[in-house]
Amino acid sequence: MKSLTQSLEDYLEAIWVTSLKEKVVRVKNIVKRLNVKTASVVGALKILADKGLVIHERYGYVELTQQGIDRAKKIYERHETLTKFFHEILGIEFESAVKDACQVEHYLNKDTMERIVKFIKFIETCPEGEPLWLSRFHYFVRHGEHPEKCCREGNSMQVDDGRDQVNKEHVKLSTLKVGQEAKVVRVSAESSLKRRLLDMGMVPGTKVRLEKIAPLGDPIDVIVKGYHLSLRKEEASAITVEIQSSAAKEDA
Repeated sequence: MKSLTQSLEDYLEAIWVTSLKEKVVRVKNIVKRLNVKTASVVGALKILADKGLVIHERYGYVELTQQGIDRAKKIYERHETLTKFFHEILGIEFESAVKDACQVEHYLNKDTMERIVKFIKFIETCPEGEPLWLSRFHYFVRHGEHPEKCCREGNSMQVDDGRDQVNKEHVKLSTLKVGQEAKVVRVSAESSLKRRLLDMGMVPGTKVRLEKIAPLGDPIDVIVKGYHLSLRKEEASAITVEIQSSAAKEDA
């Protein structure tokens, strides 16, 4: 397929996105979406029509050909992927992520895009939820310092030092008893809630203690890094923590 300039790709994507929301696409829809002049849109449509990507009669509706649909979908998917990478993985504010994706999408080669797609898939399909190192990265970005116990932690469920055996039990924060201490293992929630909980300090590796529970069981009060944090039971249920109990081994 013939190459398109950044501007023409933007027009093609604008037509496709508008068609998903409107029954028909008009020139004025594209003008409004891209904040450009009518003459610019008309000129771009002529070029796209010459390339066999759109059909546009003078003063008529704008339609994508099948070739145009295929090309526009690829551009749109590329934009969505980059927005997701910037916003959900790197934690960039959504509006900025959208704008940056629009600028970057035109210059990445196929191999780079495929690697980003695989990276996102790797993160989303991780059995433990958001990887520990990524949660700690978000904490570092927000606070400018590493979270507690950031360096070298084993992932095994049991640790044997030859003297004591430590049994680690993973439970929801909402199930802890008053006075019980634990360590955050992961946060499993939709994007906005997850980011808010991480920003509150609920980063994997951080120690927490259940201080008190409201009479009706909601909310609960926990101590995190020396300060009190009130959580709804729904929020606390999204946080998996690790409690430990040691049992001395019998001498052989």
